[in-house]
Amino acid sequence: MRVRVLLAGLAAACCCAAVQAAGEHQRRLAAELVVMAGDARRLAAGAGGPLEREGLVQRVNGALSSLPLLLRRADGDARPVAALRASLARGDWRAFAATLAPLKQRHTFDAHSLLDTAPTPAMLALGASIHRTTCAGCHDAAGGDTLLPAFDLSRQLKSMPREEFAARLLLGVRGDRTTAWRNPFSDAELAALIAWYASAR
Repeated sequence: MRVRVLLAGLAAACCCAAVQAAGEHQRRLAAELVVMAGDARRLAAGAGGPLEREGLVQRVNGALSSLPLLLRRADGDARPVAALRASLARGDWRAFAATLAPLKQRHTFDAHSLLDTAPTPAMLALGASIHRTTCAGCHDAAGGDTLLPAFDLSRQLKSMPREEFAARLLLGVRGDRTTAWRNPFSDAELAALIAWYASAR
């Protein structure tokens, strides 16, 4: 009897872990699609200098490399990736965005937990502390035309849809081998960081 109870408990735990993992795959996929759409929008608008644009193209190319795996893990259809790659090769950002749009609709990024919390003084203090200890070293310096500019994050938040900014923070830093790292923060910490950037002058 005890063995049966133990096996049932293990099965339930495995099931819960699988559901949680599937949810995280879906969330990362949805965030990646939002970021890719934002990068394509900047490229279509001719934003940034030549080096920054080259960096954006490299970032989109890197995202496309992992997109089929993200789609499979989230039970999505990877067939549109070929059309996205063809648009990238041609530099046709409007076609790229048009192919990406249905994927974004199918895999919606839910940013409510990161954006819809009314900021408290404690939350703003936490956001300021995270920025000071983790982000300021790169993002408080003036950025020029580089492959991987580290923008002022408060200004960046005000320059793009809040959902896109939240997706970028969720996915982590997209730098080179010395600066790239996955987001180490909880949703509550990211929400505090976003609230602080929104309140910063």
